[in-house]
Amino acid sequence: MANAVELKGLTKRIGSKTVVDNLTFDIPEGEVFGFLGPNGAGKTTTIRMMVGLTSITSGSVSIRGHDVVREHEQAIRQVGAIVENPEMYKYLTGYQNLKQYARMLPGVNNRRIEEMVEFVGLSDSIHQRVKTYSLGMRQRLGLAQALLHNPSVLILDEPTNGLDPAGIRELRDHLRTLARTQGVSVIVSSHLLSEMELMCDRVAIIQHGKLVNVERIGDAAGSERAQAPLKVFVEVDGPSQAYVALNGFAGVERVSVVDRGVEVETRREHVPSIHRRLVEADIAVYELRVMNRSLEDRFLEMTGGVPSDARTSVE
Repeated sequence: MANAVELKGLTKRIGSKTVVDNLTFDIPEGEVFGFLGPNGAGKTTTIRMMVGLTSITSGSVSIRGHDVVREHEQAIRQVGAIVENPEMYKYLTGYQNLKQYARMLPGVNNRRIEEMVEFVGLSDSIHQRVKTYSLGMRQRLGLAQALLHNPSVLILDEPTNGLDPAGIRELRDHLRTLARTQGVSVIVSSHLLSEMELMCDRVAIIQHGKLVNVERIGDAAGSERAQAPLKVFVEVDGPSQAYVALNGFAGVERVSVVDRGVEVETRREHVPSIHRRLVEADIAVYELRVMNRSLEDRFLEMTGGVPSDARTSVE
């Protein structure tokens, strides 16, 4: 796939402080790309440089082959964005706000406005004044505005602010639909790491303005499963007997007694033989689950935080 967005050595300095330090990565067409980092890591500054809202000290941003500085109009024409909070005329209705914005965009008619209103779920409230909107409703209106001109790149800074769980899931579905069916490249910055794990194809993690890692969500989980040791929790009726049965057993690197069972460090391919060993020892097995680290755990580890204990998920 062609790259929709390319960052090369992107750097921002304010006085003697380097806020964004030599960021380089690409975002292909049709990908949902997550942008993660602690507060103050440089996420919003990077996004502001990407859309031309703040100057670039060095490096470059290219959108659909157009340099954001040298070919600003051609580049930004491809972009829809919500940076920080969507700004609206609060004394106008949601529909009137979209009409005002549409006047600046060639080819946006009333039908397109109505399509976007329905897409973001504001049909019942679009003719109310924006000052009566909740934060979540303003986020939905901002998304409709960002999509009016049918951009090929959508950039959203904390788009889930103010949304309830149903609204977050609906937004996630909307963004994945845009990427999958229309080839839109979606760049999302958010603190909701569990939601980013469900939403994104890849994530970039930055800290102190530097790129820590870029990883594909599915590949990261898959490579982690393939590495040793893998932690497995087994709930049994006799933890002590299970310990005796598994201690020193082929493929078991370490076993320890925990509440209601044992925790085993092993490789994925040995899990069936461990289960078989317990059954043959006449130990009742009530539950066996592989304990995978979540994106949150990996994020905390990469940024120097303290990861929570291994989170459990049934394999």
